[in-house]
Amino acid sequence: MNKKITIRDVAQAAGVSISTVHQALNDKPGVSEVTREHIRRIADDLGYRPNKMASGLKRRTQRVAVLLPDEVGRNRFYYPPLWQGVRDYLKNSEDLNVECTEFSFPNEIDPSHSRGVEEVRALLAEDKLDGLLTVGHMEAMTMQEWQHARDAGVAVVQVGFRNPKIAPLCSVQPDYEVIGRTMAELIFSHIPSFGSVVLCAGNPKWEQHARIVQGFEDYMQENGAQNRIYLDNSCCIGSEAQRNILNLLEKPDVAACCSVLSQGSVMLVQGLQQCGKAGKVFAVGSDVFEENLDALRNRILDNIVQKNPYAQGYLGIKALVEYLVQGKAPEQRTIYVGSEVVFRSNAVMYDRDNFRGLLL
Repeated sequence: MNKKITIRDVAQAAGVSISTVHQALNDKPGVSEVTREHIRRIADDLGYRPNKMASGLKRRTQRVAVLLPDEVGRNRFYYPPLWQGVRDYLKNSEDLNVECTEFSFPNEIDPSHSRGVEEVRALLAEDKLDGLLTVGHMEAMTMQEWQHARDAGVAVVQVGFRNPKIAPLCSVQPDYEVIGRTMAELIFSHIPSFGSVVLCAGNPKWEQHARIVQGFEDYMQENGAQNRIYLDNSCCIGSEAQRNILNLLEKPDVAACCSVLSQGSVMLVQGLQQCGKAGKVFAVGSDVFEENLDALRNRILDNIVQKNPYAQGYLGIKALVEYLVQGKAPEQRTIYVGSEVVFRSNAVMYDRDNFRGLLL
């Protein structure tokens, strides 16, 4: 795929500033005719095409913050592609008059005192932000702070799910009930009616986890499945959580297992290996990351259901930027991204080199 030529590329090739290129290509004063022709010739040689969206820019720079869980430690299983989606959109939109700053925090139950949250809180208090992209499942700031942001006209887009208390411009998320139903169909088409299922259900207080479980249970009820379900609500990798999951997997009646979250998938894979049931129990993991793909290739997992975090990040920042620079409001308050089932037969499509193009 050919690299998109931006105004920055033209400026570097011409040895001038971005603002000089902007002046030259838009027939604005302040640039000599010699310089103007020089810049136009280089732009033509490089194949630069002005961004049509840039013609509708607000003149003032739009100040945007991205506040998401970080990409390290336990977060490395899910959040790197979400961040990558944000960065890819911004990289392909360098002509837009947007200044974006990244802030992160550990994905813990209470992130409100992390450095990233404190810095965003200060920017909001000082009215230094026009827009904010963040997750919906973390209430890192108080309702008074969110009210101040709304009163100040700060546009908020959420990824993960919509938190109505914050009244965001829109949210970008998968359909969690569909994910739960998909997991249930995969499992109950492969196990007998008397087989039990270990379900790593995550945090019941987080709506995205609860909705997947609800979709799973709805499918069972609608299809008359009477199988016993062993629920585990661990949401972070740890020795106690690992022991609990191992104890459930060791029960003789267990015929399948699945997880609604990435960290639960990691613990399921470890538990299956520890109790000697790897490849003997039908297993469905959650989210695409290298450890899960390895478990799929090695026949420890039979399927992976992924929630498309890359598309969530890409479409989330896109909705925010288009609203700020063009006044283009999202057509829906909730923008759904597709979830997908990964098999061994199509796992190659989720390798790093293929992943981004597949998800948009």
